[in-house]
Amino acid sequence: MIAEFLESWSLFSSTYISALLIGLSLSLMGVVVVARGNVFVAAAVAQASMLGVALSLFFSLGQPVLTAVFFSVGASLLVARKHQEGGDSTSEEMTGWIFLASGSLSVLLLARMPYGLKEIQSLFSSSIIGAGSSDIVVFGVLVAFFVVFLLLRMRRLTLYLSDPVMAAAVGANIFLWSIAIASSLGLTTGLAIRSSGMLFTFGCMVLPAQMAKNLCRDIPGMFWVAPLLAFGCVLFGLIFGNFYDLPPAQTVVALMSLMLLLTWGFRSARETVFSSA
Repeated sequence: MIAEFLESWSLFSSTYISALLIGLSLSLMGVVVVARGNVFVAAAVAQASMLGVALSLFFSLGQPVLTAVFFSVGASLLVARKHQEGGDSTSEEMTGWIFLASGSLSVLLLARMPYGLKEIQSLFSSSIIGAGSSDIVVFGVLVAFFVVFLLLRMRRLTLYLSDPVMAAAVGANIFLWSIAIASSLGLTTGLAIRSSGMLFTFGCMVLPAQMAKNLCRDIPGMFWVAPLLAFGCVLFGLIFGNFYDLPPAQTVVALMSLMLLLTWGFRSARETVFSSA
């Protein structure tokens, strides 16, 4: 199995490396999403990114990745603003609207454009085969940036995620933190969606972070465990997909889903042991 994977490396090395780097960057961003309980926000932002791609194809703008990033960042900032203004209920309403409006419009815009509709359907189902060397550079820079930021601002970020009121009390600018996180979420999602599709993007963002949440007792631990789990699942998913001739993106997400199920079992067993002790 591994031998066959190594043999295919010369043909698909760019795809494999891109998939690993995309998984790492999304999993780091996913810890923030899961820690704040905003999993559905990630889905809505990904859907908004799809609308950006659809508009680019509809108007023949030529650079779908730019409109994808623009719409995903815009959607993320809009949700963050509604959260600041009206609390969780208002932001959830906006999140639901973005998800449904973007999902329907992205298909309706291209309903009479067979090529464009096929492109959107491909992004919905996900395919990472088209990822190339430019993705290696982009997501390599993103991963490096996230790691450096965590090394420098881990304590501040952890405090903001766990207790925003306390963070504000010790001098943190909650508004700027909210804008920075929303922009990072939108940027990462918009860049990833064009290269790997919605399923792979959303799966790599939320599933490793959820696994890390089941295994770790604190947010800093999640930031180290989630990317390790993402790297392992993406790598083994690519190996299994290559060996059994399966779609790699779907294989990776299915493996992550199975691993999440196992971590749920581990968390339940751990809580049972501690409650009976």
